[in-house]
Amino acid sequence: MTGVTGPLNSDHREAADVEILTERHLLLFGTIIQCFARHERLMAEIMAGLSGADVVSVELMTRDLNFEEKGRALLNILRYRKVPVDQYDRVCAYLKLPEGLSALRDNIIHSTWRAGDIPRSIQPDWVLKAPPTIQPWLGGVDAEFIKAEEEKIGYTVDEFAEMARSLSLNIEAFASYAREIRPTAEP
Repeated sequence: MTGVTGPLNSDHREAADVEILTERHLLLFGTIIQCFARHERLMAEIMAGLSGADVVSVELMTRDLNFEEKGRALLNILRYRKVPVDQYDRVCAYLKLPEGLSALRDNIIHSTWRAGDIPRSIQPDWVLKAPPTIQPWLGGVDAEFIKAEEEKIGYTVDEFAEMARSLSLNIEAFASYAREIRPTAEP
């Protein structure tokens, strides 16, 4: 490892020496990231439609916002445009799954991965055998993706596949529903 100064502990050397991610992991990572991009694009399209702006302008204005902030911006415009409460609630429900998985998305983007403590699982490398009292925050993801009473830090390929499938189904349903959103106040 040229250019590296300072010692590396053995955990980092092991992670660097053995490539733990398979092609399937990488495909699922890409699918999950693309699902988030599709959610963000749909939010921009809804905001554009409700505000009378074009989608590119909305995307430029919101590009420095994280996923949760874009969701809040969408909900704010829904309130401002006096979208019926049932439609507002449905949009909130469609945002719940991706918001709950946004910490996982951040780990996919910003972390290297190592073998997890659970057989056939991987986990972010920054979780280096943390004491049991230290657990990463996953944004309140429900029991579907959490085993026992603790938050998960290791994931199997099957679990990544289920998360990708759930996100894909969510964006398809959200996009279909978005056509029904109708404000009661004009821009």
